[in-house]
Amino acid sequence: MKTLRKRLLIAATVAGLGLTTIAFAGPWGGYGPMGGGMEDCPMMGGGSGMGRGSMGGGPGHRMERMQQFHAERMELLEARLKLKPEQQAAWKGLLAAQDAHHAEKMKIRQEMRDRETTAMAHFEERVQAMEQRLASMKTMVKAAGDLYAALDPEQKQIMDKFFTDRPTRRMMRGPEGGQAQPAQ
Repeated sequence: MKTLRKRLLIAATVAGLGLTTIAFAGPWGGYGPMGGGMEDCPMMGGGSGMGRGSMGGGPGHRMERMQQFHAERMELLEARLKLKPEQQAAWKGLLAAQDAHHAEKMKIRQEMRDRETTAMAHFEERVQAMEQRLASMKTMVKAAGDLYAALDPEQKQIMDKFFTDRPTRRMMRGPEGGQAQPAQ
């Protein structure tokens, strides 16, 4: 009888924790991914706390860290590709397109953050921002295609692996790599 009681207690605790997590991460409150409220959260750069958390420092600081991360990744890719002098122009074209894309994203975020607007205007602004990002992405894809065309087969494999086999993507897709399982 004791083991049944322990199991029921554990199940109730797990259920209670699950409901608490849902309440905090829900779209209508808390600090979950959909909950907003970041302006009140010291960890996310808001609030009036003395220190900033590991994610803090405000949007500008987070954007600087993202730019640093991006620059380091591109340096790593360049080192792995071992580019030849005739490939440097295409490489610089890709870097310029990516920099322009990231600058456009920062500009759009700042503009959206600074506006006080209605719900419909918000949705229209989101669509416009998506269209601008799509145009920027198309420019980046062209630059990536120009570089890809200049690479030899071994370099192409390196670039393919670099952009498609990232640990964060593997973790999100799970052990099967996100591949659909055949129907039984």
